[in-house]
Amino acid sequence: MEIKKKHLDRREWYTDAERNYSCLYHRDEYFQGGIGLITFTGLAKPDIVDTVEGPFCIADQGYQWLELAPENGHFVLTAMFHDEQLFQQYIDITLMNDVAENGDAVFFDLFLDVVILTDGTPRIVDSEELDAALSGGIITRKEYDLATHTAKRVVDLYHSEDRLIRQKLYEYRAFFNHGSNTSK
Repeated sequence: MEIKKKHLDRREWYTDAERNYSCLYHRDEYFQGGIGLITFTGLAKPDIVDTVEGPFCIADQGYQWLELAPENGHFVLTAMFHDEQLFQQYIDITLMNDVAENGDAVFFDLFLDVVILTDGTPRIVDSEELDAALSGGIITRKEYDLATHTAKRVVDLYHSEDRLIRQKLYEYRAFFNHGSNTSK
């Protein structure tokens, strides 16, 4: 077990032959950082994962993942779309996000995650991984506290601003559907 460096384009999980990726740097009154869009184009089979709600398809032909990595933030949000439907939101809690000028980013995963259930309820998951990382000396108490505090802030934000968050996710996704992006 270790803190993993991950990429906004999710190259750790999928190859370039399976997806297209575009990114941009964006700043507005709600968000500042990297935004990426992954469009799945060549998966051999659907990617089905076990979730708190049961088996769930997170990626298949034509699915899109909108990735948001706030600069100087401690989370990365993945908003999953099929056609025009936002069907899943998954938030990785991070030690740090390194956002490039073009919007591409890498982040360092702090084990803890928040998933937005299909009914809109935010739920903190993988607490046992965070606990194991602390007891195993992988992370410090300060990093543990950062993760738990950030996850709680994310949950609170979804309780108070769910409608606005959903609206902004659709707006940010539209940046890519109208050709104003940087491709990678």
